Amino acid sequence: MKKTLNAKLAALCVALVLSGCAAVTKVASGDAVVGNRLALKLDTAWNQFEQGLGNNTPTWTVEGITVDALQFYVGIKDGQPITRLMDNDKSKKPLNFRADMQPADIVALYEALLTRDGSSFQLEKLEPASFLGGQGFRFEYALNRKVDDVPMRGMAYGAVRNGELFVIHYSAPRLVFFPRYQPRVEALIRSASVKG
Repeated sequence: MKKTLNAKLAALCVALVLSGCAAVTKVASGDAVVGNRLALKLDTAWNQFEQGLGNNTPTWTVEGITVDALQFYVGIKDGQPITRLMDNDKSKKPLNFRADMQPADIVALYEALLTRDGSSFQLEKLEPASFLGGQGFRFEYALNRKVDDVPMRGMAYGAVRNGELFVIHYSAPRLVFFPRYQPRVEALIRSASVKG
């Protein structure tokens, strides 16, 4: 009982903190551009958090940021971190991308990012995939979210283009929300292209 109450309180605190630090705007169906570089065609609207999850990663959602999250890592250059560290994360090592990384190395970066809070990660699939008009990679994983003990599923498509990393990452609770929105996310990913 106490564990359940603590998990619910923790999830509520996360939601309150996130809602207080990020403006939400609507991304209408049609053409959209993320990070001035990633062009997308949307079948339906999304909600966009201007500051992501407090780390400036562009983040979209349908149900709410603590339920489902579509994140965009756009044009990360050699030596740059995949995401900005939050203030309470400064003691941890930055997760820097290197242009010579193989897909498994990039997945390891994302595993380290997703487990910084003590969540548990299990890679289920890593395979070559078409992305951004060329060869890229796709991975799927299961995650047990520590803050509220929710079993999550996630997937991401990534590619290195001219030494820069591009990744579109989606995660949601495993049982209902992930399968509900996966086809929408896959369609959005198939439409993605790099400008310039």
